[in-house]
Amino acid sequence: MIDQANRDIAAFARAEAERRFASRRHLDLVRAIDALLFQLEDLNLQGVDRVPAVLRRHAGRILETLPAPESDEQAEALRLRYRVVPLMDVMFNAQEVLFRLRDPDRVIEDDEELGA
Repeated sequence: MIDQANRDIAAFARAEAERRFASRRHLDLVRAIDALLFQLEDLNLQGVDRVPAVLRRHAGRILETLPAPESDEQAEALRLRYRVVPLMDVMFNAQEVLFRLRDPDRVIEDDEELGA
């Protein structure tokens, strides 16, 4: 009985450590996307149209960490772009994928519903 309780406690501790690791990884990805979006917005404000190679590579590494797209439409929405504004849209989509992984019941509002 004590051995089973010890095994249960150890299993719970492993599961909790995995959950904390996944949560930390999720937060790190969101922060990386935020930092990239900040840089892209700065380029956009400067009137730069093309994404510098170093930022494009960074975006590609972020996109590679996401789960496989669920549809052709999602794959297209997460395809690496060479222009600043389209890549910003891709990174917002990537962030939304992460948020939905964290909260599958997350409500997704269309631009039309937001009045945009």
